[in-house]
Amino acid sequence: MRVSTHHPTNHLHLLGAVSLIATLGLAGCGSVEDTNGDGADNGTNNNGTTTSDTTDSDIGWEAPEDLDGSVTLYAANPQGLNEELADEFTKATGVDVEIYGDTTGSITARLDAEWDNPQADVVYIASWGPAAAYAKDGHVADYTPEFADSIHEDWRGDGFYGRDGSALALTVNTNAAPSMPGDWEDLTDQEFENLVLMPDPRESGTARDLIAAMVSTWGKDETWELFDELFENGMDVQGANGPALDAVTAGSYAVVLGGVDYSAYSAIEEGESLEVVFADSGTMVSPRPFFILEEAPNRENAEALVDFFLSHEGQTISAEHNMIPAQPEVPAEHVDYDDVDLLDYDLDALEDEGEELLDEFVSRYLS
Repeated sequence: MRVSTHHPTNHLHLLGAVSLIATLGLAGCGSVEDTNGDGADNGTNNNGTTTSDTTDSDIGWEAPEDLDGSVTLYAANPQGLNEELADEFTKATGVDVEIYGDTTGSITARLDAEWDNPQADVVYIASWGPAAAYAKDGHVADYTPEFADSIHEDWRGDGFYGRDGSALALTVNTNAAPSMPGDWEDLTDQEFENLVLMPDPRESGTARDLIAAMVSTWGKDETWELFDELFENGMDVQGANGPALDAVTAGSYAVVLGGVDYSAYSAIEEGESLEVVFADSGTMVSPRPFFILEEAPNRENAEALVDFFLSHEGQTISAEHNMIPAQPEVPAEHVDYDDVDLLDYDLDALEDEGEELLDEFVSRYLS
């Protein structure tokens, strides 16, 4: 499935643009308004900021009263999205959001080093597996965010939820690729020798999840056969998603295998010669989970922040940053969740096998 991204002015984009204009236009007055701009009833909370009671959406958010202080968010990319969400939340509540932004691997390493003195309140990462593991270990607070019952059903975990997601794709530099691939196996052709780059699954949670989804669908033998051929054809593995895309954009390679689509769309909007292709045999949409730490120092503020994440206002901001929203009522900018042909996988099962498969992948190809 090839997604044309060079002419994005369709009805989904227009709806998203109208929503963002409504949000940003009113934000200067210290408010998070109804992003459909349909005349919500407004009030003022004790922080002096305006709140809205959205009348035309089932997920309209009203900022709680009497909040103050701060909340600490550990957040994987994209940082521009996290910063905009934080800014809008602060305008509405008066609560400062302190962000530690890094890759999923670095965030989980930091969390693991801090269990004796937790610093984070809310965590947002790029891989479902670590969130599930933290829930099993008792580090995830038992809190159901407002509006969680209307997100994609399989994006609801045990105390953790998908805030938004990315489809994993073949990201193709149209100036460097010898032809346009349509499936994963096309990259084993000789014409793609030494032209394919994959994010390192030790650093990229989405790359790890893609491997597990392939094994879930095809079994180990067929999956390792594919990767055997890819590595024999000179596929390289380096860095997380951002560095991998940068290398392909620069023309050092022609294709990112398993790149996150939102980064490619953002690069295309900046004029880069890229195309996003979803593999004919299926891919995965990786929900990016968030959760409140059981040990969160600022629990009330944390609860308000995650409620905002899943609101119409928060989800519209995610969509405007080229993410797939968790809420079906908020349209994606490029491809909706239900329009992606998926591999046959279960998110919970991916966690059960993810670490073992990662170890095997590293042993086979990266040692």
